[in-house]
Amino acid sequence: MNAIQQWTAGICLAVLALSLVQYLMPEGAMHKTAELAAGAFFLCAVLIPILQAVPDFSFLFSLPSLQPSESLQDTVEVQKEDAVSHSVSSLAAAELAREGIPVKEVETTVHTQEDGSICITSVRVTIPASLSSQCSRTAELLSASLGLEVEVKTDAGT
Repeated sequence: MNAIQQWTAGICLAVLALSLVQYLMPEGAMHKTAELAAGAFFLCAVLIPILQAVPDFSFLFSLPSLQPSESLQDTVEVQKEDAVSHSVSSLAAAELAREGIPVKEVETTVHTQEDGSICITSVRVTIPASLSSQCSRTAELLSASLGLEVEVKTDAGT
């Protein structure tokens, strides 16, 4: 019974304090903000003692986990790897096109490391067999422009 008396006294004091604040608050732009804050204060004055008295309300405050699911993380990693692979392939093809070297295929192997960083493990470029004499020059050109070791082969397999 004592808890109910304390709760009622707390509500009465909150009403008195809010009435005084509302009486002293001048009209204007701040008046509506003050009324909103007063309403929130009054709700807290009423609800907090109830929530403390009845511990079964704890389910109201349990939120689902905000951690992304593993399948979502895996999907994002695959998308990042694909984007990096596509970017490197596009850069290599553009660099060779600028030099007038036709490209048959650019193959980039990419994986995500444990710390979340992207690692480009290999870049393989295939050029026409008629340009087999330019394999080493093409590899040097791409290594310089991409900053990666590049393996160049012809479509004949050399």
